[in-house]
Amino acid sequence: MKITGLQVFWMIFTMDLGMTLIMTLTPSIQAAKQDVWISIIVAGLIVLFVTFLVTKTTLLYPDQTLIEFCQTILGKWPGKVVVVVYLVQWYTILPIVLRQFNDVIHIMILPATPKWAVMLIMVILIAYAANSGGIVTIARCSEILGPLIILMIIVSLLGILNTIDLRNLLPVYADSGIKGIVKGALPPASYLGHSVEYLMLASFLYHPRKGAPYAYWGVITASFFVMLSMLMATATVGINLAPKMWYPFFEMSRKISLFGFIENFDPLLIVIWVASVFIKLALYLFITSYGTAQFLHIKNWRVLVWFVSPVVLAFSFFPKNVVEATSNYLLNYWIPVAFPVNMIGLPLLLLIVGTIKRRKTQASTP
Repeated sequence: MKITGLQVFWMIFTMDLGMTLIMTLTPSIQAAKQDVWISIIVAGLIVLFVTFLVTKTTLLYPDQTLIEFCQTILGKWPGKVVVVVYLVQWYTILPIVLRQFNDVIHIMILPATPKWAVMLIMVILIAYAANSGGIVTIARCSEILGPLIILMIIVSLLGILNTIDLRNLLPVYADSGIKGIVKGALPPASYLGHSVEYLMLASFLYHPRKGAPYAYWGVITASFFVMLSMLMATATVGINLAPKMWYPFFEMSRKISLFGFIENFDPLLIVIWVASVFIKLALYLFITSYGTAQFLHIKNWRVLVWFVSPVVLAFSFFPKNVVEATSNYLLNYWIPVAFPVNMIGLPLLLLIVGTIKRRKTQASTP
């Protein structure tokens, strides 16, 4: 299975954009208020640092996945411990994203449809995508869906231009300060930080040593559209209402009215957002199945797709309500644990130890 650098760009962009746009706007506005757009810029800079760490780390052993080079760099048992940390992240993010997907669909367009029906359909789709062609199928889907997502975001932002009120963005900095801006940057930074999965994707590239620019541009493009969308949503909905809404971006799209008869854009945006969630879930299902197979030395990783999928579906019912699915996981695990440890700490550790080990090897080689 081999993919191109452009496909890596679309996968990272698509995976980062959808969930960041929908799930992090409310907590960011609550912290940074009208300066949420500055928080997104801060988040983008943080994630560029994360991307720098992961791309540099993969260059140490470009032909190995995260599961393999963890043990190559740190040794067998310390490496296995690090792998388990990442497996915990992958196995927990899958049911949470699936549940968040269901909650958005349930609240916005299908309130009477059973939860299990919505989630079962998505699980079948991602299992088929991950099993049929693995990373190649997911990459090709992202090449098709990625440009459509950009197009719909641009159309929706252009459509809302006649309703924005720039006074909602004032005053700049005075109400939030540096503490509020940084606090508001953490939720989007943790979601945009999914670029850390490049640690697993790099070895599938045709030219792993040339993949870094595509990862950078994936993060930069996603951060730019998130910043622009949050800026427009804040200017449209207002700082008083946005923090009280679950999904301010969708609420913004409901205010679009063109030529007096083109209205109610939100269902169309939800369909496009579902495409982003599909890519994210399928990609995580693939790396979870493939990574578990490598970790347990199982030759046929596709068998694990059919084991992981029902587990993900079962665990997606654990959150009791939308608060637990949206806020508790984000505030109690993703931001305080996964973000500093999995996205910054461990890649930094692997990069430092791997670089020292490589230099010692080169110095001892006659």
